[in-house]
Amino acid sequence: MAMKETKRTVTFKTLVAYGLGDMYGGGAFMIVGMLFLFYLTEVVGLSPALAGLVFGIGKVWDAVSDPLMGYLSDRTKSRFGRRRVYFLAGIVPIAISFIILWIPLTTDSQVILFLYYSFAYVVFATVFTMVMIPYSALAAELSGDYKVRNQLSGSRLFFSGFSSLLAATIPKIIIDSATNPPSRGYVIMSVVFGIFFAVPWIITYLGTWEESEAGEEIIAQNFMAEFFSIFKNRSFRIHIMMYVCAYSAMDLLMALFTYYLTYYLRRDGLYSISMGTLMIVQLAMIIVYVRIANGKGKRFAYQMGMLIWLLGMMLTPVLAPTSPVWLVALVCAVIGSGTAAAVYIPYAILPNVIDVDELMTGSQRSGVYSGSLTLMRKLVQGAIVMPLIGFFLQLVGFVSHAEQSPEVLTRFFIFFLGGPTLLIGAGVIIAFWFHLNPINSTLLVEELARLRAGGALDDASAEMKEIGEKVSGQSWSLNHWP
Repeated sequence: MAMKETKRTVTFKTLVAYGLGDMYGGGAFMIVGMLFLFYLTEVVGLSPALAGLVFGIGKVWDAVSDPLMGYLSDRTKSRFGRRRVYFLAGIVPIAISFIILWIPLTTDSQVILFLYYSFAYVVFATVFTMVMIPYSALAAELSGDYKVRNQLSGSRLFFSGFSSLLAATIPKIIIDSATNPPSRGYVIMSVVFGIFFAVPWIITYLGTWEESEAGEEIIAQNFMAEFFSIFKNRSFRIHIMMYVCAYSAMDLLMALFTYYLTYYLRRDGLYSISMGTLMIVQLAMIIVYVRIANGKGKRFAYQMGMLIWLLGMMLTPVLAPTSPVWLVALVCAVIGSGTAAAVYIPYAILPNVIDVDELMTGSQRSGVYSGSLTLMRKLVQGAIVMPLIGFFLQLVGFVSHAEQSPEVLTRFFIFFLGGPTLLIGAGVIIAFWFHLNPINSTLLVEELARLRAGGALDDASAEMKEIGEKVSGQSWSLNHWP
């Protein structure tokens, strides 16, 4: 049976309901990415190297759980839907898994600390996977229209950005306002934000839908075979490299920013102002990049944003401990103008990449793609970026709660500037090989509609065959439709 087209219309209410789901995705990752490493080294007392490895342990598990969750989501059958059932199931675990990250242990044992926080992080990562992978997969099923999908991605990233703005400013205010011990503020913060991240999923569940027939055309094959098969999709290979470059650069920036303000600029009091400025500008610029993506294409918007971000990083050497507040805020505003594209465009591209896969296979495998994308994001962050930061801090002689020597600060700043800069540059270059644009994406959606209606592959126009081979990386004759 051919898959039916989605008959319901995406309205403003749908956009809001769908977007609210990423309050969790954006905010939780922002808090964990910015504060958890700092919390482990400065509050709990875990060594930088072991603190970095906490993230790595979680990502070893993610290497299995993320693609597995995508696979299960594609095959789930329930009266609550194959994607949305996980929104309901995740509400309570979302709050609990976030809170246990910030429970302080009263022990000096590095082994016990490492084991507990590794376990807590694995629980958090598992719940995140259970909810966010079906959520990411849902967008491709809500609409096949290029501009509507951009609006869905824009709504998602708007709410993600809004949550990130709150997560970049309010937690530190809560933490700093709490009385001794310092860990008390982290516990209060975790309860507040744990509830904040959990509640919106009720609205997301009620305000979205999915086709009951959506899972009938999945090709039955081995889980690992299906996971690796998606890398045959040329557009996906390019897309995932663009995604990894952008988000790895973001992870480096966010994880090191607290150390940068505290030890390099010696202005930790500017945390809320600087991050608030960056996130407000980032949030506002997402709307701009939605329009640019609709008009000029997503590759253009991505490269434009990454280059603006690169400019902002090049301005950081002008900042010093004596720099006025407005100058620090200005540099953060420039960076935020660019990071908006880095957080928005990769997710906006995903539904189009899934269309290419459907052309190649005749199956709608949103869950597998969503799982793979989330896996790569968390695997690179946890298995490479965060452990690298921890080992680097220890290697250069960083000492918690102490005055850092000029040599340590110089090495730190080289890493703070150089790491994101190299990744940004790589992302810009890689994007030149991404060929999906508004015109050929629209033609692709039209071709899929023809094929779903029973059309034959051989009846496609010469132009469509050329486009299909260019974006998929395989001969048209190798495309499979049941």
